[in-house]
Amino acid sequence: MEQQLEHESEIAIFLASQIQQENMEMNRRRLADALDPVTAFVYFKLKEFYWTMTRQFGLAHLHDGSRTRRRLNPNRRPLLPSELASDDTLSSGASGRVFIDVTPTLRFGGNTGVQRVVREIAKRSIRDRFALPVIVENGELLSYYDHPSLPLSVKFREGDKFVLLDASWGMLSEHQPFIQGLADVGGQLVTVLHDLIPLIHPLSVSPEMTDEFNEWFEKIVLRSDRIICVSKSTAMDLIGYVARNDLATKPHLRIGWWRLGADFDDEESASPSAEAKAVTANETPYFVSVGTLEPRKGYPIALEAFERLWLRGVNARYVIIGRAGWQSESLVHRIKQHWEFGRRLLWLDKASDADLRHCYTHACALVYPSMIEGFGIPLVEAGRYGLPVIASDLPVFHETGGDHVRYFNLLDSIDLADKIEKLYREPIKKEEMPIYSWDDSARNLANLILNDAYQTGLQR
Repeated sequence: MEQQLEHESEIAIFLASQIQQENMEMNRRRLADALDPVTAFVYFKLKEFYWTMTRQFGLAHLHDGSRTRRRLNPNRRPLLPSELASDDTLSSGASGRVFIDVTPTLRFGGNTGVQRVVREIAKRSIRDRFALPVIVENGELLSYYDHPSLPLSVKFREGDKFVLLDASWGMLSEHQPFIQGLADVGGQLVTVLHDLIPLIHPLSVSPEMTDEFNEWFEKIVLRSDRIICVSKSTAMDLIGYVARNDLATKPHLRIGWWRLGADFDDEESASPSAEAKAVTANETPYFVSVGTLEPRKGYPIALEAFERLWLRGVNARYVIIGRAGWQSESLVHRIKQHWEFGRRLLWLDKASDADLRHCYTHACALVYPSMIEGFGIPLVEAGRYGLPVIASDLPVFHETGGDHVRYFNLLDSIDLADKIEKLYREPIKKEEMPIYSWDDSARNLANLILNDAYQTGLQR
């Protein structure tokens, strides 16, 4: 516990320093653009509002607001693939039905972070006949997939289970009527908790985001019948947070956790982009980091480590794959103005899954300097490709990566540089982690929900 508190203090200091750098970057831009104080104030307020609104539906795991997302046509539900269709698909006459909400992913698209989890589980839940993915639209609960065998509109009845799998913290007002209706007929609310980042590390998100998440946590999570976390570490964070703050939950609340998958869609046939191919065409070895550019991901630590290595004469490239996210202006400026940018420092900010697979396949190792995670999908994705992983010494990474990961001291760029150099000078060996697919993940989740196989509860 003492070490955990020390780590949290170190993280808070680091995040505060990043915010200070962001403020300095804003001031630099204001002077460079010769904005008058009033115009600058309005500009930054509008920008803050933009970040909040584009992130409030959980795009890229709370923090990817780099681009405006067009809301998709709500009537254009995806067609149910023929191989998944069946006359007995979640028969309307069955008892104890399970419905999985995927509304934000349908509305706003995206295929990273939470959205990847939602898409993979939605497809398998209906294929394996254990749940029906649904969406909220115009005050109704509709089937996510479009097919004659599926009910269009859903009405809850006794024994039903409603699973909030998606990033639902931006849908509080829309979900509450359905949750009340579920309770009225004796149904069960199951909420999936991807992390507690806005509560435990509020400096990593905007104040508005913290307020919104806190309200969702209070009115939805704490009033759930069951809570499922994406890792045991997140579950322990939840239990500790509830205990420290003496929060009330339902008397018979059960808490569980399950592991996420690591494989990509085998049917994906797209070719990598020219940018990704250019990375691998160069014979100079490279290390890769994957994830949205934002303060909690620790990119400055990794960049400092590579700067040390370059000064030591280590001829390795550092490839960053991820979009610019919230509070990343200073980091983006640092990357683009870096003396190695375009040579030994590369940034793929529009990478596809095909690009990611391609870069995983040819890299020396994954460098994962993140300081706060609920799970850490890049870690297990890289492991699936046999890619060595160097990651921050976090409990959740030990849980997901075990002995297959090389750990460096949290926020320590010197230790990270030493770990990278040691791996650089060793013959690269494939170190494939035990394979855990999205099929495995979906079966594990189904077992928790259908068999009430939750691992723990709250001690009162």
